[in-house]
Amino acid sequence: SLRDPVVALTYLPKPKMPPQDPSSSSGATANRPPALQKKDIALDEKIIYEFGGPWGVTILMITFPILMLYFYICLAEFDGKLMFPGTEFWNVGLPLIAPNLYATNLYVGFNVFQAITAMTMPGVVIKGLPVPSLGGKQLEYLCNGVATWYLDIIVLVVLNETRWLPLADIVDNIGPITTVAILFGIFVTIATYVVAVATGTTHRMSGNVMYDMFMGGSLNPRIGNLDLKMWAEIRIPWKILFFVTLSAAIKEHEVKTALAEAAGLPTRMDLFGGMLSLPIIRTSAELIFMSLAHLLYVNACMKGEECIPTTWDIFYEKWGFMLIFWNFAGVPFSYCYSSIYILNHSLKEGVEPVTHYPAYTFFLFVVLLVAYYVWDTANSQKNRFRMTQRGTYVKRNTFPQFKFGYLENPSFIQTEHGNKLLTGGWWGMARKIHYTADLIMALSWGLITGTDSFIPYFYVFFFTVVLVHRVSRDMEHCAEKYGKDWDRYCKEVPYIFIPGIF
Repeated sequence: SLRDPVVALTYLPKPKMPPQDPSSSSGATANRPPALQKKDIALDEKIIYEFGGPWGVTILMITFPILMLYFYICLAEFDGKLMFPGTEFWNVGLPLIAPNLYATNLYVGFNVFQAITAMTMPGVVIKGLPVPSLGGKQLEYLCNGVATWYLDIIVLVVLNETRWLPLADIVDNIGPITTVAILFGIFVTIATYVVAVATGTTHRMSGNVMYDMFMGGSLNPRIGNLDLKMWAEIRIPWKILFFVTLSAAIKEHEVKTALAEAAGLPTRMDLFGGMLSLPIIRTSAELIFMSLAHLLYVNACMKGEECIPTTWDIFYEKWGFMLIFWNFAGVPFSYCYSSIYILNHSLKEGVEPVTHYPAYTFFLFVVLLVAYYVWDTANSQKNRFRMTQRGTYVKRNTFPQFKFGYLENPSFIQTEHGNKLLTGGWWGMARKIHYTADLIMALSWGLITGTDSFIPYFYVFFFTVVLVHRVSRDMEHCAEKYGKDWDRYCKEVPYIFIPGIF
């Protein structure tokens, strides 16, 4: 049972059985042409050098950690200006990012807590896509993200109110925590690669150590019922990202409230003739915007977790530096640059706070919410269509659920391969419309900070590069997999990102 935790790190071995078809809804292969079964296996085992091959990934593994620390120092000490990273720069910056015991306990403790709750709390069990290397077996995933998410909120409120962990401490220690996260990601990358090689459970290996360490050794590493890929992709980065921004919002409110109180200004607002007294929120509109943006993202991951097992990252990508480092360190501590930038400019003396005309801020709120709706419903349509075809769809009542997120009898193209290509809903307008919405949200995270610094725009810049690469890889993969049916699909849905334009 998925609910029975096992203490040992396990790597699922390749079964000694005839391979099953990874694209059929039931996993059976009796009614599928053997050539197509072989094609699925061949595509799953095919080794393709990406990101510039061994030299490219080696540069990425060295550059990204340094770049993250460089950007943080620029934000913390130089108001977001890009500085020359010479000796003086690092002399000033290194004390700001030096790891310490408090940061280590905070970060590692959070990860351990997330692992325990992911393994033990109630949820729905969802089957993933048939895995070619496991003979078409569909792995089961315990999706209890919503339960853990609500528990997290309760625990954080208790910790903050009792002052065992004032939430403002998170952003106050963000430099050391970032360094701990970077070191943690590197350690997990090396450790799990060594385990995969030592146990002979590697998959799709190139033979180059650096490249294989970047892409990963194992496809489905688990600790008992805990699937490490899905846990790291959903539970760690987005929760930390939101908590960092929430910490920044609370920090700004507390500092401004203290200043207001010192100036003799009211800190509470009485309503209904004094029957109800509420604190005056002094968090800026810009940080409220970022809090909403990150809340929407993390809540979407939790309430729609059952859609994740059918995604490309879980089905195909291996457990390597690319997923490990980016989820443990890259996402939570580089996607938060806008929040840190706004906070620093709000509280530092001699620095102009980030402010906009109300109409501009309102416009960005509207853009964010519209883009989120498209992103949420498009992802739901795609993944629930996949799940419905394979009989694994489970209706959820998690909040919020949009009616347009599930398509009744949508149009599709039936391929000779056996899969169905969705052409209904958003997917009849553009092939990657969910990426378009995602990029618009990312852009809004930068626009809310103004235009004085590039660093808050790093996320959208980097994300654009990643998505263009992923789209080109996806197009090549689908063309090889579906052949003439893919050509037919591209004619029916000619636009990639923007309907009617591109």
